[in-house]
Amino acid sequence: MNNHFPKLAMAKFSEQFKGQKLQSMHNTNPKPFGQYELEQTIGMSFSEILQDVNLGFAPDAGTVGLRNTLAHHHYEIIESDEIITHAGAQEALFCVFSALLKPKDRVLIVAPVFEPLVQIPLNMKCHVSYLQLDNENNWSLNFDEVEAEFIKGCQLFVINFPHNPTGATLSRQELLKLVNLCKKYDVWLLSDEVFRGLEHSLNLRLPAVADYYDKGISVGVISKAFAIPGIRIGWLACQNEQLRKKIIDVKGYLSICNSQLDEKLAAVLLQKPEKLLERNLEIIVKNKPLLKEIKELCKSSINIAIPHAGCCVFAEIKNGNLSAGELAKQLALKTGYLLYPSSLFKTKTQALRIGFGTAEFSRFVKLSSLA
Repeated sequence: MNNHFPKLAMAKFSEQFKGQKLQSMHNTNPKPFGQYELEQTIGMSFSEILQDVNLGFAPDAGTVGLRNTLAHHHYEIIESDEIITHAGAQEALFCVFSALLKPKDRVLIVAPVFEPLVQIPLNMKCHVSYLQLDNENNWSLNFDEVEAEFIKGCQLFVINFPHNPTGATLSRQELLKLVNLCKKYDVWLLSDEVFRGLEHSLNLRLPAVADYYDKGISVGVISKAFAIPGIRIGWLACQNEQLRKKIIDVKGYLSICNSQLDEKLAAVLLQKPEKLLERNLEIIVKNKPLLKEIKELCKSSINIAIPHAGCCVFAEIKNGNLSAGELAKQLALKTGYLLYPSSLFKTKTQALRIGFGTAEFSRFVKLSSLA
């Protein structure tokens, strides 16, 4: 038995519904693009983009074209040689944790939390502490608690804003306050920024942590905010050269390098981020008012804090007789939709993650009101 890589709880939970042909309604990315729609959006065909692509191995850190695109269009200060591309964001996270941490290091993580953000350091025998967002105050972050945890000693603080699963985010001032606390206590700051760009108003767009802190690490991906999961490109940005070298060493045990085809496509697509985000935000803004119509799920009262970013919410169960896991099972049986319960997110709050970034969301709202 492989004790180093236990099956993720999300995979375990989904396995029990195998063969039932449920439709996911817990997704955190908007409806994925199809090839034709994507070509129309950017005004170029895949065949034009992929003319005479080099089919040899890509550089370990990523092609110059893709890293130049990311540096120019997605960061303010970060330069292309301070970016490493990966086969998705999860590989980037694995490499960062493996390069940065050792057993017994203390890691502080904002919760509720996307499982791999916590499970990887747990697998490494790190001491993990959770800083729970305040569900009574729109899932806000308590900065006094952050500093109290830093005073105890902390090697790494892991954040994810815009946040999965709540849709919460920080203001620019709050993010800079957090960066200053990390500087004060010499704490590495890992920022999972895969939903950056899905702020519902442009003035809420957060800067990248890597631009503002020399011990800050920003992780991005083309699958979430940009809704292109079929192109397996993630990346990280970090000013610290020594850490980047260690990350490349870890990557050598995994993908080593990305597909030249994927990197070329991403290099061109990500030159027009606002065109991609505009399409995705149009879906989100259309569906967002429907969140107010969800009052009950299977006779259990539901409370939803309407988010200002992203396309998922953490719907709290109020005055219900069922746990989040039991309610998710009932919904699957009665509606054919699969939601993820709070037991998968390292929190005691009883809630369900609901995604509202697809055209199917309106149908879900109607069916759930009848269940």
